[in-house]
This record gives sequence, structure tokens and C-alpha cells, in this order.
Amino acid sequence: MKRKALSVLFLVPCLALFLSAQQNPPQITLVPVAGPVYMLQGGGGNIGVVADDTGLIMIDAMFERVAGAIREAVKSLPGGDRVRVLVNTHWHSDHTDGNKALGPGAVIIAHENVRALLAKDQTLMGGQTKALPANALPDVTFSDRLAAYAGGETIRLVHFPHAHTDGDIVVFLDGLKVVHMGDMFFNGMFPFLDVANGGDIDSWVRQLDIILDSLPGDSMIIPGHGPLAGVAELKAFRGMLADSADLVRKQMKAGKTLDEIKAAGVPESLSPWANGFMKAPQWLELVYRSLEKAAGR
Repeated sequence: MKRKALSVLFLVPCLALFLSAQQNPPQITLVPVAGPVYMLQGGGGNIGVVADDTGLIMIDAMFERVAGAIREAVKSLPGGDRVRVLVNTHWHSDHTDGNKALGPGAVIIAHENVRALLAKDQTLMGGQTKALPANALPDVTFSDRLAAYAGGETIRLVHFPHAHTDGDIVVFLDGLKVVHMGDMFFNGMFPFLDVANGGDIDSWVRQLDIILDSLPGDSMIIPGHGPLAGVAELKAFRGMLADSADLVRKQMKAGKTLDEIKAAGVPESLSPWANGFMKAPQWLELVYRSLEKAAGR
């Protein structure tokens, strides 16, 4: 079977779950993190919020269809009547579709690679993602790092290339020991790896090592998906990525085919990570595709 067709086949079940979640609007939950920082869960990728009397700084935007519930959840916060700055941690629609409702009137910030992807129709997980309208596209882009300010805090935006995608940024609030990882971190579950758009399993591990080396041990970490976490959970996720890459690499070197690798599955140590939308066979294929691409096959 051709590689493209195989990839579409394994991603269709994931897309079905994705669309099912869209058809049943979830409840949006506001979770206090530290000081003026909150996390929103329930309608896509986790949102980070920095409350400020002059308006909110919002990190990611979920889906457009839950924008009303997002506004309701934050309305009691200082500056909760308007979004002043909206940061997109990467391009995937469960983090950016809400730009259409929450972005107008705000300054939208993203990595330069993200704007280029959002400005055109894209294929993802076997389906089509439509280009965002002009007023929902990032107004400000950067290549390496940028600083913003709100709630008396300095907010550092740092690009970590070739990880989950090639447009990932991590948001650091150093004074509060808070980090928003975007989809650089799926807490407790196998992640999606966007190999077609610069994602790389080995580079992802290296980038997480850089981040972990810089974090105080008592940091609070907002993942792209899953519950609020600490450093221990991020270390566990990093370990899972490294173990997954080692598992697949060894089997590739032994001459195993992709079908054989998927059929063999994962060891017991990795099986708990299959509790999200990405199951073990799909995750193993993503790791395989990343290693295959890096090897130039």
C-alpha cells in the first residue's frame, strides 16, 4: 500500500473521534494556576490566560464553536471582557480555530511558520483544514523569541524547532514559575506528531531536555492536552518519547516492517500512554515515519 494511503487510513479513526468531540460541545472549566494565570480546559487544546485589567492575554483559542463558553468562563476575571493579546502555540485547529471569534480586536502572535500554514488550506489527519480569514491570522510573527507583558508579569515566547511541529512556541512566565507548553506536552497520553510539518521525534526529546534543564522544580506546567502538571509529569512524557523512539529504531535496524512493528505493539511500560485519542499502533507509525524521514528514506 502506498505510504500516503496508509497514513490516511490510520488517521481516519482519529479524525472520527476528533469530529465527534466537535459535535458534542464540552463544558469549559477554569482552573487557577498561579497569581493571575488560569487554564481553560474542555473545548480543544488547553488555553492559558493571564488576567489583567487592560485585557486578557490568552494562549491558544480552542475551536470557534466554544468561544461563547470561553468568554463566559473568563468574564469574572480582571480584564475578562476583552482579549488584548492572543498567542497561538502552533497551527493545529484545536488551538487556532477560535481565532475567528476571539482574535478580532486582539493582537494575534505566533511563530512565522504558523502564519504561513494558517493562511492556506491544509490537510491534517485525513481531513481538510480551511485557511483562516484575514482577521484571524497572526498580526505579529517572530522567528526565535519575543516578550509580552501583562498582569505585572514578563511573558517570554520561545520557539523550539522540529518538535511536535516546526512552529511550536513555549510560553514562560518566569516570575510565577508557570509554563504553557502547547502541544510540546500531552500530559499522560501519546501525542500527535506532525511529521509532514516539521515534527521530529528525536529533536522533540532534545528540545524537552533544554526546557527541563531551565525549569525550577516546583514549576506549574500547562500542557496542550491533559490536566495541569508539574515537572515530574513533563519528565515522564519526555521519557516516553525517548523510549518510543528507541523501541521503533531498534526494530527498524532489525529489518522489521512498519506492519510488523505495529503488530508487536508497545511494552507494558508504554501501554498506559494509549489512554488518549492516539492509540499504540497509530503512535508507532508516527514515530516510524519520523525516523524514516530523518534517515532520508
